[in-house]
Amino acid sequence: MRSRQDGSVNAHEVIVVGAGPVGLTHALGLARAGIGVTILEARQEAGTTPGDLVYQWNVLPGLDRLGILDDLLSVGYCEPHTFYRVHSTGETVTLDLGVMKDDCPFPFNLHVRQAEVTRILLEHLDERSEVTIFLSSALTDLAQDDHGVTVTSDGPKGEVTLRAKWVVGADGAHSAVRRALGLSFVGITWPERLVSVEIDADLEVLGMRGAGAVIDPQFGAIAACVDPGSRWRYIYAEDRSMPENTIDSRMKNVLVEGLSAEMAEATYTWSSFRIHQRAAATFRRDRVMIIGDAAHITNPASGHGMSSGLFDAFALSEVLAAVVSGQADNSLLDRWAEERRHNYVEYASPTSSERKKFVFNLEDDAAVEQEFAPMRRIAEDPDRMRAWFTLAQSLEPPRWL
Repeated sequence: MRSRQDGSVNAHEVIVVGAGPVGLTHALGLARAGIGVTILEARQEAGTTPGDLVYQWNVLPGLDRLGILDDLLSVGYCEPHTFYRVHSTGETVTLDLGVMKDDCPFPFNLHVRQAEVTRILLEHLDERSEVTIFLSSALTDLAQDDHGVTVTSDGPKGEVTLRAKWVVGADGAHSAVRRALGLSFVGITWPERLVSVEIDADLEVLGMRGAGAVIDPQFGAIAACVDPGSRWRYIYAEDRSMPENTIDSRMKNVLVEGLSAEMAEATYTWSSFRIHQRAAATFRRDRVMIIGDAAHITNPASGHGMSSGLFDAFALSEVLAAVVSGQADNSLLDRWAEERRHNYVEYASPTSSERKKFVFNLEDDAAVEQEFAPMRRIAEDPDRMRAWFTLAQSLEPPRWL
């Protein structure tokens, strides 16, 4: 891989805008198929945001096909457990992906920091002569014609003009590619903000294992182990009308009341963000496609955001490589775009919205009991547990070729 910061580049088959996990995964899939790829990244370096932590079991085969899973396993850890805990009583049920051992090659989730995922993807891309990356290069414009796309970006030394047959926007929720196409981003912004706290504490002593949710009308939260025995990520909601500049002053009380008195002495770092349910009107316009958060965004209660983005990337790299190499015609890209948008609208978004309600928006203890009772039954019955885990396969695209 060649790293560039200014100038221009000879025409490549594909320009990928955005060097997060989804964009880099897509670029690696194309490069492994022998397709020339230019990556544009607006930041000075990739992988500088906290990002997702849990990579669910059903995306691991795709990462394995790209040849990066072993490296990811070496820096993350395998976790088969998912928990649900009632805050008011302490009752906790734990689901175990071990029931899927005969149904999938990797019956566990992978907990790994986004910075490590990005680093490993870049290392694998660095081995590919098909790949060039431009850092500190923000897309400012694109123009299509019958033969390709001209992309203009603002680099460290001025304007850069690039030319490719195809462009893929993987540049996040505020996608410059989507905006350049004039695509609407239809949906809602939820009234809450989420506060993500990394705590130097072992929450397993409270009965939490792996990743899961605390269920409560006031103290509902998502939690995931970062480093076993020493660090967890804890995400809670608060009304967005509350002042953002006083989050820190409220946080210690939330941690003490939501977890335990010991949290008063815990060391932590935090960030906050708004949450949305939105999708672009289409995921393809002529020679430009969008994937991941550039195409669709969901709240994090289900973990479907990253999974959906990776499935976009896996499928599009296969389809686009076939189109570029002449093995398939352009209509396959329309089928890809229609299927991935349908999947978001009909499955990923509704299930994420229901999970958000389950975690953050139950009205009282009676609602908690009503929603929690099915989780007890699932935890007690391996067949029900297997069926519950298998629902996540609805995110997966068909094999196109």
